[in-house]
Amino acid sequence: MKESSITLLWILLGIALSNPLFGAEEDRVVKKKRDVRIEEGQAARDVETAVSTGPVTQLPAVAVRSTSVYPETRGYTTNRADSLIRTDLPLSDIPASIQVVPHEVLRDRAVTQPNQLLENVSGVRAEASYGGNRGMFFNIRGFTTHSSSRDGFQYNGNLVTRDVQNIEQIEVMKGPSGAIYGGIGSLGGQVNTVSKRPLYYNYGAINLLWGNYQQWRPTFDINRVLGKGFSVRLNGAYENNRTFRDGGGFESYSLAPAISWQGERTSVTLLTEYNRLEQDLFDFGLPNLTNYRHLSRTRYFGLRNGDHPGLPGDYGLNETYVGTAILHHQLSQAWNLRIAAQYHRATQDSTQSFPDNYLYTGDNKLHFTNYSNGHEWSRGHTVQAELRGQAHTWGFEHNLLFGTEYRNVTNGFNNTDQTGFVLDLFDPGMRPAHHEPIILGEGYNEGRGDDIGIYAQDLLTLTSAVKLLAGLRLDRFHNEAESSGYTNSANQMTLSWQVGAVWELNPTAALFTRVGRSHSPNITRSIDASVFDAEVGTQKEIGVKFNFFERRLNATLAAYKLTRSNVLTSDPNDPQRSILAGSQSSHGFELDVNGELTRRWKVIASYAYTHAEVKADGFFPVGDKLPDVPRHSGNLWTTYEPGGVLQGLGVGGGIYAASSRQATLPNSHKLGAYVRMDTTAYYDTGNWRAQFNVNNLFDTKYYYSGASGVYNYTLIPNPPRTFLLTLSYRL
Repeated sequence: MKESSITLLWILLGIALSNPLFGAEEDRVVKKKRDVRIEEGQAARDVETAVSTGPVTQLPAVAVRSTSVYPETRGYTTNRADSLIRTDLPLSDIPASIQVVPHEVLRDRAVTQPNQLLENVSGVRAEASYGGNRGMFFNIRGFTTHSSSRDGFQYNGNLVTRDVQNIEQIEVMKGPSGAIYGGIGSLGGQVNTVSKRPLYYNYGAINLLWGNYQQWRPTFDINRVLGKGFSVRLNGAYENNRTFRDGGGFESYSLAPAISWQGERTSVTLLTEYNRLEQDLFDFGLPNLTNYRHLSRTRYFGLRNGDHPGLPGDYGLNETYVGTAILHHQLSQAWNLRIAAQYHRATQDSTQSFPDNYLYTGDNKLHFTNYSNGHEWSRGHTVQAELRGQAHTWGFEHNLLFGTEYRNVTNGFNNTDQTGFVLDLFDPGMRPAHHEPIILGEGYNEGRGDDIGIYAQDLLTLTSAVKLLAGLRLDRFHNEAESSGYTNSANQMTLSWQVGAVWELNPTAALFTRVGRSHSPNITRSIDASVFDAEVGTQKEIGVKFNFFERRLNATLAAYKLTRSNVLTSDPNDPQRSILAGSQSSHGFELDVNGELTRRWKVIASYAYTHAEVKADGFFPVGDKLPDVPRHSGNLWTTYEPGGVLQGLGVGGGIYAASSRQATLPNSHKLGAYVRMDTTAYYDTGNWRAQFNVNNLFDTKYYYSGASGVYNYTLIPNPPRTFLLTLSYRL
């Protein structure tokens, strides 16, 4: 009841803020017959002249505004990722492979789930999330990421979830990011989601999405200028989705209020977000077995209510709270100060069923372990202070960044019961058979970590065509692990660094190279609560950045070699805990393209060749390929608006393909190659927009696994053909 009251309160506030009485007078527009058409998420183009029913009148100039956090973002074209790289430099000046997926791509593709966010980025694949809880799980250049960042702050991707409604854009930096993020960054790459922030003009949008499998998803985005430098923005989403899984479904709520104040030299922004996800089942998908092709992709392999009189049914309830405060102060024309803090708290209550694949003998029966009445938590806070500016020494220009960061995080779980049962894999009508309880270890485990880091970065302009980048970060970690009967702690000092260069060959092409080394502490669960040594990652990268059509189309071609040691993987005897798996390597090349071929033809596409394998290990065979990492993968998404008498109409589609890949580590069987096709068509009048999407047009059956992370004992089936209708109204 309490959550419902809060939800109703925010919805009423959103309706109130959408009332013109709350808007600044100068932002109200009285429309006669046709509005200026402004594309959401981009600087306006193709602005049509307003048609008047009266005498011709000279109208005052209209300021065309973008709904993007970055005003220069235009359609699928963007050259900024400030919160990812912690500087306001254009991406063309940074010697790294960085890709950005702007909001307009998400809108055109009708993206509603986190695992769809990065399907248009080379070398990045979604992984099996934690029971389908909307966690941010990705595989980058062959390596698993169990953490992501939100507005430049790292958090645990296992429990801290978010709804796509409040995401402005997604930013990805390939390779180790320790020189910026320290030991909390992923060694394969860094994924950063940018929250929607208050704008300094009035804006509003309401969307209703319907889909098969009884999916219903209303969302809203309201921004209002309050005067005296204050602006507020409220994003919200509700979703009820029965899904294609038998007996499955979820209900979710998301509210994200934000307020900002802009002074002459100082700005303050407060961002908050609350997400609640209630799952009928805690769905890990299918058991990752050699005969997976013969298993039903719609069947739930676990316990539902009533399946067994002595065992509880699976379910999940996740709640996430995140609050962020950011202060910017302009010290002088050349120097500015940024002070920011973020707090997060996430809890998850669940009953879960894991397949015990290591007990499988090849017959029709498989043992499962049921963890009932489980409670998990993640909480933490981070404080950052940064000084940014420009300086000139000995005739050279420096773009400098100095910063310090303190981070405290606690992750833990407690479950009261662990019981075994057996399912018939091919007879869903057979009730689960109960067998003796299985004790896999103590039911309580908590890991705590403190990190204090200092870092510095310099982008040195040697000539108008050559820039050098150097950065380093020193971190001190204090980690503790506690389990029933065990306590352990450790202190570590790490130094992460990067060196790179950009050489502009001509106005449309620039060479870049980068070498970097990062460390990442392993704060997770071992069977005896021991603290693992930190992971170490080293990457060498070289590439070319292109821009065409007056920077409306960008492309990045890169080749790399990445090594990683002290890697964790799931304990085959207890998938909720981890073991060290030695060292791994990945090498390959990637191509990313995004932007506009013409002003009406947009495209985002990528290709990746990835070779990732075990190099040294005391458990897995050397030479085994890392799971769910296809040698070849690629995608193309494009939209076209013909204009003229068809003004407002748009059509588009996409192709997503991957070659066969290993399903498990150690290698035992492969997942088949696939090609998936999506389509869209929409009609936009300026105020109203109707959009129809068909995902997986030809009903391709394929799967993705937990890769080299802790969920590689399951396979997640991709949804069958899905129809989505979205109606939108701009206030």
